[in-house]
Amino acid sequence: MFKALIAVDGSEISKPTLEYARDLLAQKEAAVTLFHVIPQHMVYGRAVAPAEVYDDMPAERAASTKFLEESAVLLRAGGVGPTIEHRIAVGDPADLILTAASTMDADLIVMGSRGLNAASRFLIGSTSTKVTTHAHCAVLVVHPKEAHPA
Repeated sequence: MFKALIAVDGSEISKPTLEYARDLLAQKEAAVTLFHVIPQHMVYGRAVAPAEVYDDMPAERAASTKFLEESAVLLRAGGVGPTIEHRIAVGDPADLILTAASTMDADLIVMGSRGLNAASRFLIGSTSTKVTTHAHCAVLVVHPKEAHPA
């Protein structure tokens, strides 16, 4: 059975990523894992949690679970399955996506690109770049479509 890991973060690119994965996997025999990572940032060598994310970890996990459940509904409605499970992890998104894909022996990772600007990419790196560089399976990175002037 084809195994796909769909990594979503709740950003604006998550919906197009889910829709693309739905269209790609519809009516195929697939075991899908929806994967969300609550990021843990490293500052000066110590794990430091940003206040807006870690002030209420139970609430963050609940919101993440709700988002993943709604994502599974969207995929099922589009004919994806037969199995869709979801997982939440806390830590470095790229490392955890790579570990999850390896553990489940994924055939495909589908993820969005948030389009970090050059300064942000230099400072914190790009999750999609790290995943595409180090994955041992195919990786599909969904980029946002931008409106082009007529």
